[in-house]
Amino acid sequence: MQQELARYLFIGEFDSVLMGLYSKRGEVIWVSSLEEALNQTGNFSIIVIEKNCFNESISGDLTIHYPQTPIIVSNGDKPEESYPNVRFVPFHSILTNELAREEMLARTELRVGQLRKTHIEAKKLLILVHDHPDPDSIASALALRVLLKRNRQTAIIGHFGEKISRPENVAMIDFLEIELENLKPENLSEFDSIAMVDVQPPFFGNILSKIKVGSVIDHHPQVANYDVNFSEIKTEEGATSTILTKYLRAAQVDISERLATALLYGIKTDTVSLNRDANPDDIEAFTYLYPNANLGLLRRIERAEIPPAEVKCFGQALADHWISNNVFFVNLGRVKREYLIPKMADLGMQVKGVEWSVAFGILGNSHLIISVRNVGYIKSAGRLVREMFQDFGSAGGHRSAAKAVIPLSKMRKILGRATQIHIKKWVTKQFAEALKENSDSDKDK
Repeated sequence: MQQELARYLFIGEFDSVLMGLYSKRGEVIWVSSLEEALNQTGNFSIIVIEKNCFNESISGDLTIHYPQTPIIVSNGDKPEESYPNVRFVPFHSILTNELAREEMLARTELRVGQLRKTHIEAKKLLILVHDHPDPDSIASALALRVLLKRNRQTAIIGHFGEKISRPENVAMIDFLEIELENLKPENLSEFDSIAMVDVQPPFFGNILSKIKVGSVIDHHPQVANYDVNFSEIKTEEGATSTILTKYLRAAQVDISERLATALLYGIKTDTVSLNRDANPDDIEAFTYLYPNANLGLLRRIERAEIPPAEVKCFGQALADHWISNNVFFVNLGRVKREYLIPKMADLGMQVKGVEWSVAFGILGNSHLIISVRNVGYIKSAGRLVREMFQDFGSAGGHRSAAKAVIPLSKMRKILGRATQIHIKKWVTKQFAEALKENSDSDKDK
């Protein structure tokens, strides 16, 4: 069945831009008086009245003549008295906001041009993510490859960490057919250029000392000064996927279902379904991607199976937890999978009265991993963790989520012995003192 053409009746004086927008959606009839409006034939989708032409009489006459047609008063402030079928809409604000959005995308498109120019001559590009790739970093890397008009042969997505093990991340990679290469430092010589997403050069220590990084796109705070040709650090964004979504839209790149699903999941996981560190840009990107994503596939990714042995690990960890001054601590001991540690930190935040959750464990007999969460409206977890642990290893994060990675060799120098008991006492003491100092400094202010 052929869809009926939309028809709009305008009464009064209107801006040509507004008329042009409506004319693209259907037939526009423009009259200057009530008499002309009542002489029209056929049905209308909407009647729009310029505010200076509106009064109680015209509202009543139009409602009688067109009983099934809603009425909009353009740029009118809503009066105390209500009128049937009449809405008051500030079109000038809507147009201003729309123009501001297009202006922002136009400026972003210039940045896209600079980014593409940075890597245009590279025959083989490395898109580098952090050692433990999460959905946000994976989706951002995939989006960057599309933005740069590259393929799997000319742009490799790689990381230096161990094989990805978190069930949801494995499922994301498998279901969306994303190839990530596990790299060694010596592999860097194979690439002409490096682009980083969701991570910055200092994270890798001296590994990148002999090679120039071309670009960095990240939403984490800048941790140190470093030299790159292109940098986009947006700490106000809840996910790097949000930044890349804006870049793709600005460049007018078609976002496939596969890419939309990846980016949507990246935003969803890093902002905990828009409940943590999300801002209006994250919400807009999420809303834009949602209709194009494969939601059935997304549900399959989120319901990835957890091995029974790892469920047992959670039980053992909960047996070694304690709460002190509204801080939930849990020691996982030695773990084979790093993702178990942040999962326990997330779980700790569900305990009644808890404001901070600190989960820690030893990964691969080489590093102490500390995962931190807080309620989001108190001190920044990222800043606190960075101040506490940056001299011992890599540390940082966002307002309500952060992580520190400390080599066990460093822990042995600090404690003499890196036993479970020594580490447990040290972590508890570090947080107790740091949170007390922050509380005292707030009082001084």
